[in-house]
Amino acid sequence: MRFNPDEYITVHERIEKFYARFPQGRIITAIIEHDSETGFILMRAEVYRDPEDALPAATGHAYELRSAGHVQQGSYVEVCETSAVGRALALLGFEVRRGVASREEMERGARKQAASAAARQAEKPAPTQERTATQPQKQTGPSQQAATPPAHAAEPSARAAEAAADLDAQILRAAEELGYDAAKVRKWVNQKYEVTGGLGSLTPHDKREVLKIFQEQSARPQTKSARK
Repeated sequence: MRFNPDEYITVHERIEKFYARFPQGRIITAIIEHDSETGFILMRAEVYRDPEDALPAATGHAYELRSAGHVQQGSYVEVCETSAVGRALALLGFEVRRGVASREEMERGARKQAASAAARQAEKPAPTQERTATQPQKQTGPSQQAATPPAHAAEPSARAAEAAADLDAQILRAAEELGYDAAKVRKWVNQKYEVTGGLGSLTPHDKREVLKIFQEQSARPQTKSARK
């Protein structure tokens, strides 16, 4: 079953709905366990509906590993806190469509599965390479050369990495034309897509969308001047 992000709600939407219903409410987070060397953190979130509440109306827990992915490498504490808050609000009944998990949690899970599948695929040897290794070629001449894999054939993972780097470079060049540096691009991406790792958190599809937005914005002044 494929993950459909439209079926899940983001944590910031849950927070917005919570404060709309309980303006005097509050959300408190605390670190239960944290090992900075191994990069493990466990957090607890408590949700109070009224300032006079002695006990939280709901609680949520989440753990995170710094080594779990690209986003976690620089923001595993923030990612863990967001997950704990999202689960606490879900247990309080805020926008639970397909379960307690938020859209951010499901997206991270989908990215992990995709990365694992890509890694397994990259580890599999190509069929032509297996035949070359197990069945020595006795022929000489053009037929033997045709049976040998081309030296310039790149690994799938390497091609994907090069394509991603090229896409990032195109986005930054387009952003420079609008006067945005890399820090502003990262902040804009984090706000728009509700992530914490900037371009590194986006899928190729989302990156192409960002590139299209920047290119369209940079083309607008040229169109106006052309009309004048």
